[in-house]
Amino acid sequence: MKICVCIKEVPDSDVPSNKLKIDHDNLRVLPSEKVPSIVNGFDLNAVELALRFSENFDNSTVSIISVGHNLTSDVIKKPIAMGADEIITCDEEKVKNIDINATANIISKLIEKTGPYDVIFSGRHASDFDMATVPFALSEILSIPIVNIVRNIKFEDDNLILERVITDGYQIIEAKLPLIITAGNQVGDPRYPTLKGIMGASKKEIKNFTLEDLDISEDELYSKINLEEIYFPINENKVEIINGKDSREKASILISKLREEGII
Repeated sequence: MKICVCIKEVPDSDVPSNKLKIDHDNLRVLPSEKVPSIVNGFDLNAVELALRFSENFDNSTVSIISVGHNLTSDVIKKPIAMGADEIITCDEEKVKNIDINATANIISKLIEKTGPYDVIFSGRHASDFDMATVPFALSEILSIPIVNIVRNIKFEDDNLILERVITDGYQIIEAKLPLIITAGNQVGDPRYPTLKGIMGASKKEIKNFTLEDLDISEDELYSKINLEEIYFPINENKVEIINGKDSREKASILISKLREEGII
């Protein structure tokens, strides 16, 4: 079974917004101080699901694919430390400010160059822009069906049996290979890298492909998305601190106020 997982390096999502600033001229979010990078959280869920799935086969391989500029080696190698086999990138300055259309195009070329893959995994969306569109663009470009937000997979009679998360539970879906699968935190926590895995990842070479290697011209990197504005959302919630001599009095005051508002 030949498997790949698409990952993205993003700013640490736990960093508070007061450590970020907006470059309104270039429509970018910039850190006001040093902000560490991480692998997008949902992508790590996808890595975990891919590794679990791969354990059902004796001859499976899990490749990690990423696109970006000045990718942080120690960051994007985390899936290798978790148990993946290799990491494949397109890392050059020309892809610094590309949109999702160009990103999906490059990833599709990497997949065609290094595949074919039986299953392509991805996080349901990235924590930086939350667009959730690259996996669907890959499905369109590669003409491969996609199943969104999968929490579990089984392989029976050459078919995949998938549990797909929906609003009020989950669906059981049967699908044939090849297939694109997205995953979220419903998969469960990603496994921790082992010391052996970390040591092995540090020695693993990154297989980097240039745009020229992929036969992609600069003209193909044009944006199809017109980004008009980036801003921090305004929080208009009002907060009232309830004071009292003890918890009982505070609870009594709170209940009175909730009754006044007609909430209870």
